[in-house]
Amino acid sequence: MSTEAEDRQEKLRLVVQRIEGLPTLPTILAQMNRMMLDPKTTAKDMAQLIASDPTVTARILKVVNSAFYGFPSRISTVSHAIVILGFNTVKSIVLSATVFDAFGDKGKGDEGFRREDFWRHSLACGAASKVIARHAGEATLEEFFIAGLLHDVGKVAMDHCLHEDFVAIRADVKARGVLIREAEEARLGVNHAEVGGWLFEQWKLNKGLVRAVACHHNPVLADEHMKAASVVHLGDILARALQAGSGGDDQIPPIRQAAWDAVGLKPEGLPALLRETQQEIEKASVFLDFIKA
Repeated sequence: MSTEAEDRQEKLRLVVQRIEGLPTLPTILAQMNRMMLDPKTTAKDMAQLIASDPTVTARILKVVNSAFYGFPSRISTVSHAIVILGFNTVKSIVLSATVFDAFGDKGKGDEGFRREDFWRHSLACGAASKVIARHAGEATLEEFFIAGLLHDVGKVAMDHCLHEDFVAIRADVKARGVLIREAEEARLGVNHAEVGGWLFEQWKLNKGLVRAVACHHNPVLADEHMKAASVVHLGDILARALQAGSGGDDQIPPIRQAAWDAVGLKPEGLPALLRETQQEIEKASVFLDFIKA
């Protein structure tokens, strides 16, 4: 007899079989992945690869010279950025630009799911995730920011490739006043988090990011990556509480106690987290420029 997890995997398989036209991992990101596995790769090697794409180069330099990082002097070369930030952070910037390129402004006209509002919510979740990770004692804050920024990519993937279903889901949200994931599961048997995790798995992104995205509504399913998923879970709810943009519904779900426990924080700290998140959102607004680029 199949388990509940196996049933959901089968439903996910049936849904993604219907998805056509999703972007594949861009060549430059795939090459970066391969180079990062080679211990002999230098900052110069990586910079030469990135320099082959002027658009990516410009975006990296724009982000590293923004208030998001707040360096005291201007960074004028990608190789300098790599030395200061490291391979993983630079790759994260390229990944976020890739997702914005793929889905940034390709809405199908559903006024209830405005892309600008969606990306503002995503940005706020990224900012909140970074703040929470800092309070939780994590060192690689940018990775949590990117996980939060891209946590809802499954929604735009469904809007892009399963548009009629997604319009019906949005109508259900409006009619019943439910969370969008509840309407997704009622119609498709799976939700946007699982679809987003599936897409990132196809792109062969790191397991921590895949599980943080796939399990951000139920972090206990993330196994050894439960803390990362919990950070994004909390970040999503803080973004909703701040009413920053819209994730497709106007609900604020309860925070799971397991998430508080996983990050080692307490509900009494919420006011401070919200204040810091608002400040972080302003610094991170440079990422919204990717939509217009």
